[in-house]
Amino acid sequence: MRWLRCCLVGLVLFAVAVPAWGQEKQYELSNFDVTMTLRPDGTIEVDEAIAYDFQRGAFTYAYRSIASEDVGAVRDLRVTSPDVSVDSLRMTSDDNVHRVRWTFPERSEPARFRIHYLLEAALYARGDRNEVNRDVMAPEAVVPTRDVDVRVVLPAAFNLRRNQVTLEPTEGGTVRQSAGQIVAHLHRDRMKEGENLPVAVTFPKRVAGEFRPTGGQVALGVLLLLLGIGAGATANWSWRGPRPDLTAQRPPEDVSLPAAAALLKNRTQQAVPAMLFDLAQRGHLTLKHDREEGTFGSNEIVRLEVHPDRFQLSDAEAKLVERLGDYDTLDAFWSDTSSFRTALVQSARDRLVDRGWMDRHTMRSNVLIAAAVAALLAAGAGGVLLEGRAALVALFAGVGASIGGFVAGARRRTWTADGARRAMALRAFLDHEKAEIDRLRANDPVRAAERLVGSLPWLMLHGDVSSSWIEETTEALEAADGVPAVPDGFVSLVAQREAASAATAAFLPVVGVMSATESSGVGAAGAIGAAGAGGAAGGGAAGAG
Repeated sequence: MRWLRCCLVGLVLFAVAVPAWGQEKQYELSNFDVTMTLRPDGTIEVDEAIAYDFQRGAFTYAYRSIASEDVGAVRDLRVTSPDVSVDSLRMTSDDNVHRVRWTFPERSEPARFRIHYLLEAALYARGDRNEVNRDVMAPEAVVPTRDVDVRVVLPAAFNLRRNQVTLEPTEGGTVRQSAGQIVAHLHRDRMKEGENLPVAVTFPKRVAGEFRPTGGQVALGVLLLLLGIGAGATANWSWRGPRPDLTAQRPPEDVSLPAAAALLKNRTQQAVPAMLFDLAQRGHLTLKHDREEGTFGSNEIVRLEVHPDRFQLSDAEAKLVERLGDYDTLDAFWSDTSSFRTALVQSARDRLVDRGWMDRHTMRSNVLIAAAVAALLAAGAGGVLLEGRAALVALFAGVGASIGGFVAGARRRTWTADGARRAMALRAFLDHEKAEIDRLRANDPVRAAERLVGSLPWLMLHGDVSSSWIEETTEALEAADGVPAVPDGFVSLVAQREAASAATAAFLPVVGVMSATESSGVGAAGAIGAAGAGGAAGGGAAGAG
């Protein structure tokens, strides 16, 4: 809608013809007068008198651009000059801009032109007032303009008094009444390159115009938007379930790693890597850091080697190990098993419902999301079919209700009392473990590294544990003399070949795999590599060339 678009009508540029060899063109606008006469039917008759001070070079054409988003049709276009003949005139429209271009015989002396046209649908309705609003100087102007006068003439048929009309800006402006007409006048001695000059004249509403909301109407719309969002957020918060305050230094004994990820509502990118670390620590999987030479250089990879003991694996772990056996590298597994990993985590969430640790609210969520979609469609229809204030209310209220519905509908599962106790104990344990590693890192980085490797499967579920946080421990470890004890499930083939630092080589695969989990499916290869490697002239209101 036009009332949502900025009022940019006065975009005017100049273009120069190809200059003679070694000759630079230069000019200014010595005078620029704009008179906008509002007709009783709401159209605006525009007369622009422009004086070009051609100072260096020869010029053969000029053009004027009017943003078509802010007006309707441009009619009755004429360009005349008392100094030179106008050879051709044409107007084109593209990219929401009307472009008027005229040519004249080559000229290096000053020249004056008059541009006349009618603007349709350029008058706004703002509450109980009408508004003429145009920016007569383009912000992209590249030449100075002197002696600028802008006049807005309101017809006698509107029966207005001078004190009913306002002009913005007020500096250098006057409003006077003559023969029943109201004339608002604004003067500027000089406009610098790049300056703009928006002019707004408002008066009591006399004719229908393009809707432009008042400050109060915008505030009402924003209020309706916030009310809808707030209602959805309040509903989401009230349905979040119990939150007991607990402390713990170890995870609950009856909560497995997949169940913990589901309880804490972690993403697949966190839950599955946590299981991989756990399987490697327990000897069912070996993660081997390696490097391959490719066409564009070396690539860091993690090779997979599975050796499961079915009697020591849960059903979810057995499915994961079986699927891992189909791939040689972690990168290949990660990029090819998105649906499998999602189903694995979804299955763990379903088991929480069966055990009574979570309640599912599928029907409620689906109804809320359907209502949110309906509200969004209603907002769009209201914005198109209705007019003025009604359209604004429909648009903002509908969008607010839609966002609120989506927010409320996002709460698809909630903890029961039993589930909440376990979830809060898990959070307390993860916070304690991370804090201990932070404390050890400054004084004993080897112990910090060992503790990190040991607790990493669980720490993967902590919201503040990232690859950069793990790399800080790695950096501290590089400066230490000791070597951490790392489970056999983590191997660096690169270190074995290159005799790299034992501490870093043992820890690097862990950092790489961790980085891979944050790549949202990119895989381990790229992430481990990151972890381990490192003419024409223009004017204020017219243009020439």
